[in-house]
Order: sequence, then C-alpha cells, then structure tokens
Amino acid sequence: MIQYPFQDSTLHIEARIQDLISRMTLEEKVRQLDIYSNNEFKDDKDDFDFDKLMEVCGDVGIGCLQNRYSSAHLNNKIQKAALEASRLPIPILFSEEALHGLIWPECTVFPQQIALASTFSPELGFRQGHAIARECRSLGVHETWSPVLDLARDPRWGRVEEAYGEDTYLASRFAEEMVRGLQGDDLSRNDTIIAEVKHFSGYGAPTGGLNCAPAMMGKHEHEFYCLPVFEAAFKAGALNTMCSYNSIDGIPVAGDRHLLTDVLRGDFGMRGFVRADMTAITMLHRCHYVAPTQREAIRMAIEAGVDMQLYDFSHDFYQDTLISLVKEGELKEEVVDLSVSRVLRVKFMLGLFENPYTDEALSKSVVHCQEHVDLALEVAEKAICLLKNAHHTLPLKKDLKTIAVIGPSVAVPRFGDYSAPTKSCLGAVTLLDGIQAVVSEDTKVLYAKGCDILEFETMPIPATWLKDHKGNPGLKAEYFNAHNFEGEPIVIRNDTQINFNWIYTKPAEGVNADRFAVRWTGVLAPTQTFEGSIGLSSMDSMRLWINEELVVDGWGDKEATTMKPFFFEAGKEYNVQIEFINDQRGVRVIFGYNMGNDDMEQAVLVAKQADVAIVAVGDSEETCGENLDRADLNLPGRQLELVKKIYETGTPVVLVLQNGRPLSITWEAEHLPAIIEAWHIGEQGGHALAKVLFGDTNPAGRLPISFPKSVGQIPVHYNRRPFGATKYVEMDWNPLYPFGFGLSYTNFEYSNLRLSSDTITADEILEVSIDVTNTGTCYGEDVPQLYIHDKFSSVVRPYKELAGFERIGLDSGQTKTVTFKLGERQLRVLNPKFEWLVESGEFEVMVGAHSQDLPLKATFCVK
Repeated sequence: MIQYPFQDSTLHIEARIQDLISRMTLEEKVRQLDIYSNNEFKDDKDDFDFDKLMEVCGDVGIGCLQNRYSSAHLNNKIQKAALEASRLPIPILFSEEALHGLIWPECTVFPQQIALASTFSPELGFRQGHAIARECRSLGVHETWSPVLDLARDPRWGRVEEAYGEDTYLASRFAEEMVRGLQGDDLSRNDTIIAEVKHFSGYGAPTGGLNCAPAMMGKHEHEFYCLPVFEAAFKAGALNTMCSYNSIDGIPVAGDRHLLTDVLRGDFGMRGFVRADMTAITMLHRCHYVAPTQREAIRMAIEAGVDMQLYDFSHDFYQDTLISLVKEGELKEEVVDLSVSRVLRVKFMLGLFENPYTDEALSKSVVHCQEHVDLALEVAEKAICLLKNAHHTLPLKKDLKTIAVIGPSVAVPRFGDYSAPTKSCLGAVTLLDGIQAVVSEDTKVLYAKGCDILEFETMPIPATWLKDHKGNPGLKAEYFNAHNFEGEPIVIRNDTQINFNWIYTKPAEGVNADRFAVRWTGVLAPTQTFEGSIGLSSMDSMRLWINEELVVDGWGDKEATTMKPFFFEAGKEYNVQIEFINDQRGVRVIFGYNMGNDDMEQAVLVAKQADVAIVAVGDSEETCGENLDRADLNLPGRQLELVKKIYETGTPVVLVLQNGRPLSITWEAEHLPAIIEAWHIGEQGGHALAKVLFGDTNPAGRLPISFPKSVGQIPVHYNRRPFGATKYVEMDWNPLYPFGFGLSYTNFEYSNLRLSSDTITADEILEVSIDVTNTGTCYGEDVPQLYIHDKFSSVVRPYKELAGFERIGLDSGQTKTVTFKLGERQLRVLNPKFEWLVESGEFEVMVGAHSQDLPLKATFCVK
C-alpha cells in the first residue's frame, strides 16, 4: 500500500528521494549514515538477538548492516523486524566483503585479484564478478566492498594480492569489467549487487610499503597513474566507493573535498555514497593531526564528501556528534541531506523499497553451484604463470614411477586475505589432492611438509583447551577503550578462542576500533601430551604469562609474533594471561601452538626416492595480507633452506609459488630448472596446478607486477619515468621477472607490424595490427602486448606504457592477426595545468611478449 509519494515506483527516483528526506527527522537522517555489525546483536549463545535489534532500531530504523555469516532467511527476518518498527519504512542495506567471493562459509572461493589480473583476460573479471553477485544477492547481501582498485606500486605492501597489479591500463580494464559483472544492467535484479570500489585513492603506493602510510607520489603522479583506474570503474557504472586512510601530498584523503567531491562527484559522476574505511575519519585527529578533536574530524570528513563511517566511533558518539554539529550551526543540515540522498539513491536503485526481501530458495541453486566451481577452475588455470622451464622439465609425465610433493603449501589450501573460512569451503582442492587425482594409478606420490611458512606456524589453541577460572568455556576477556587498561572494561565476555581479525569488524559495540586493549585470563588445559611450542601472532603489542611467568614479551617495539618451546601435558592446567593493544593497526590476534613436527630430513629422504620433487612454498595468512608488510621479499621462514636441501639431493625440482606478492627468488631462478607462479588461486587451485604441471593445460598467465631481484631495487615497476643511472653497485635496475612476463609449453613468433595510418588527429583511432604464429608443437594461448612511447611531451612520461593486449589461442602452426586500437584513452597526458589532452607529436608503438621483449616497432604522428 502506498502511504507516501516516495513509495510510488512510477515517480522518478530523485523525486522519491526528496520526498522521503523532507519527511525524515534529523535523527532518522544520521542513522542512515552509520553501519552496524551483527556482532552487536548477538546473545550469550552467539545467536541473533532480536530484542537487542529493536532496542537499537526503535522507530528510527537502521541504515546499513554488515551481517557476517548470515543467511537469506535471517536477513529477511531482520529486514522485516526493522521495517515494521520504523516510523518511515526505509529498508536496511546489507553490506559485506566479497573481494574474490563472499567471505561466508560454503561460498565459492575464486582466485585473488592479483591472480585474476594474471589471466590478462578482463572478460573473466566480468564473469567472476557476476558469479560473486549472484551468490551475494541470493544470500541477502546488497553491496560488496570491492573490487580493490589500488595500484600495487610497492611489492612490500601486504595487500598486493588484492590488487590488479602495477599498471594503470591493465587495472582499468579489469576494473570496468568487474564492475559490470557485479552490477549488471539493472540493480533490482536478484543477480546484481552494488560495487563499492576501494580504496580511493593512492593507497597502494605507501611510504616504505607500510600500510596506511602517506602515498609515495605527488599530485601529478597520483592523478596520472591512480585516478584513471577509478575513472574507468565509475564510467562503467560503479555506484559507491570506500575512501582510504592515507594522505597525498600532505592532505588526508578522508578530508580532501577536491578528491571526494570535485573529482568523484564532478569529474567522475559517481552517484552513490562514500564510506570511509575503518578508522579513516578518526585518523584525521589521531594520526594525520589535521583535526584537533574527534568532533572536528567528523565535521571535516562529512564536509569533504564522506557519507558513512565504518566503525570508527561508537554509534551514539558518531550520530550524536552529527546532530550536535547541525544544531549548533557548525554543519549545515543541507550537507547531511546530501549524504542521506546518496545512501537512499542506492537503496532505490536496488529496488529495496519495492522488494526488500530475498528469495530464500535461490541460494540452494546458486551458492557454490557447478557453474561457479567450473569458473573458479578456469580462472585459476589461466592465472598460472610459468617463469622458468629449462630443458623442458615441464610438463611432467603422468606415469612417472615416484613423485615427491614437498612443502608447507602442499596439503593445505592457500586462499589469501579476505577469504571465506578455509575449513568451511566446500571441496577446496590442495596441490596434493590435484596431483593424486591426475597421475597414473601406478605412480607413487610421496608427501612431506618439510617446514612451516614461518619458522613456527601458529595454530590457534583449540577452544576445548581453554576455560575461565570458574570453569566456563573460553578465557575471560576484558575490553578497554585505552591502551593502559585503566578504568572499567567497556565489555566483559568469554572468548572461546583467541583467533581474531579485527580488520573486518570491531570487537564489540562500544569498543573504539582504532584504540583499544584486551586482557584475557583463564586456564589452558591441553588434552594431548607433546613437546611443542606456544606463543602469539600479532603485528600489534601482545604479551603472554603462563603460571605468572612472562613467556612472550611483544610489547612496544618488541616482536609479538613469537613461539617458545613448551611441554603440553594432558590433564594438567596452566594459568594464562594475555594482554593486547592495537598500537600498530594489525589487529590480527592469535594465541596459538605448534606441535613441532616439521622435519626437513624427512623431506630430503622423500626427495631422494623420487623422479621429481614438486616443492610448494610461499605465503600464509601470517606473512601476507592487510597490515602484513615486509622489509624482505625473500621466501619467509626456512623455506629457502628447505628448497636448497631438496635441490642438493640431485632430484629435479619444480618450484611452485603460492604467494600474495612478488618474491625475490634470485637463487631459485639461477639453480632450479622449473618455476611456476600460482598466486592464491582459490578453491580449485590444486586441480588447476596439476593440470598445468602434467600438461593438460598449457600455461599462459602473465605477470601483472614486476618481480625484483632485490628489495633494494624498489620501485621496480616497468613504467618508470626516465632518469640517469640504471645500475647499482651490486646489480642493474632490471627486475628478475618483468611486467607481462610468462612462458608457455610452445613458442610464438610476432611479425608484420602495420599501422592503419602514419598520422592521426587527437580524436581519431589508430589501428595497430600484427601477426602471431604458434611455431611450437602444441596448442597454446598467448598474450601479445602493445606499448607506446611519447617521444616528447609537456611533462615527463614513462619510458613505455601498456596500451593494448589480447589473449588468443593458437593451434600448432596457426597464425592469427591481432589488431589493437589506440585512441585518446591511451595517448592522453596530464599536462602541467593538470588538463587531460592528446598532445601533438611523434609516438612510438612497440609490440611483443612482455614489457622487456618488444621486437616490433613503428612510429606515427598526432597532428
């Protein structure tokens, strides 16, 4: 029944928005600018408490809810309860992380974005985005906080795995296709969701590779390299964005009106809202020091163009501050109205006012369906990069007598950050699974772990081993809104395990996301007897006492990720106390153990028995991901030691890298006959790798980011600007493996470069054609790449810039013509007046296999 004009679907959305805002109280308006977490509505049994929901909702409603690990049924119940309680029937927007698949149990886990970019096939980005949208919407999720559009300009940065690599053009192509896949043509459909692209902007080039650090680029670099990626996404229809924590040229993004209003809403035409990433607003006061108070930080962010917080402040403080700012004349209500209109526009476009509920039967046929599993396998296969294949070591024969499969990444799936829980993934395939499925029945497959990713991998202490001093399950947890544990705890509860990642959400309502401390106390009562190790894992400050003895002191500048030898005795009880403060923004917390059963010598014995040793090494959740930045890009822990020991057996070694960032593998590249870069390629990674290793799939992935020989070469991205020296004392400036690099089991030849014209005007399209021939003996896919060089321009441009690529398949002996189109998008430059234009002059086109192998060249002029 239509009670108000804003409920009339025949009216234009903008008219409906204005009618609704005119009826809203200030309290109802600011409620739309806040997000709640389902953790805030849990009872003692971890079930959703509708009484708590009603206490918060009242008749004001709820704007946005992150309902982690929910269902369509529960989301419908929440939506119905809130709509019935609210004075005005404004539906809730359900938001969640779905970077490479919704991070709920049983959802399809696709390859990470860095792996997707390695396919050099943007069409796969569209298909993966659409599959993610289908699963999200079927479960009642309306919006995803993805894709990540940051350029990965520093491989030390922990979030490289989430990005599309180092290049503007490549990332732009994937950005627009992923957005189209997620949002479709009609957001009211049950197979589309809102794309909240992030992190706007400059976040992927932090000083020293450290997360949230000031961007290592000035205004011109930022607008030339980074902004076009977001521009492509918004031109493809992206509605929302999440702004970043960092500053650019001394101006924090969360307080930059030029970026958040003039560029986003003006230049790019973004129609939805800006959500500040968690703590980005409060950092204006506590990190950037541009706001003298938190109140002023909130005012500054809203004035700049931020519309919604993400757990920076308690709901009462944030909403009351906005109301107070308006009532005291420090913030115009029209500014609040503008932000509210952006949030409401998204809800209207989703069709939530007409149909706020989800078809509860839909998820059974959509979530982890065979179509999505097949797609996850296809993307994984096409992402794998062959970096070295001396003496045609690969592909391996399926009927080898004995194969050794060795390493810490052999028997466990490696999904990377922002992933569905590994244990809940339906049918996750490890490398060991994949190899065993593809080799002959007579082939012996021998497995040895050899070592952990780190010297000691931290496994969370099982919940059954922990209790409080009263015998209740879990450790007593006291949460404080200060780093000195002074005053009364904000929250007291029992935590069944200490295994948290508070990057995703804050610990509890009332706890400050950016400044809190926790003290856990209770009893450790192991159920097994063994000689192992015990300790902590965190980038923040932590310390551990066992029976009143300080065992791990990771306070301040000391290292908290530490394991100590410990004898676990079944039936014995140990008093434990753990303290934590989030002083480094890591907010990943584990109280864990290790059974100490790693044995390199066993791995050596296994390798000696085999015809070939497949060694899988790389990263884990403790070495790569948000706030896991590195100063060293060698293999973490003792993995290189393991690789060398296996090499010394004389058995041929095939190295498989499963990592989230480039690694400096100079020794490995010099000594080992075959190297595969697999990245974190999702739940079907084991099958994909086995198909490549044994020749069912011919690899054709290409590196979307350069691999340095040494961390001292950084920045090592291919599109550097010209300068003088090109050598260090120890080495030259060239990377170990350049952008665009990747080998095949066959060979390709490029010939017959031709241009449609030798002169064009600034608004014309130039066609560049080449012939590609498969000169090898088997079918293969190739990715010919086109680069341009502007010989003289008004500003300094890179030596070369990617301007075109195409993934093609060729049978042995077959030739195909590939035609690239060059126009304003690739040729334009940001001149000294910060104006985009195509300047007249001479350009060189270069075509070849990768950024350092470009044999075909020609020139043309722009009049």
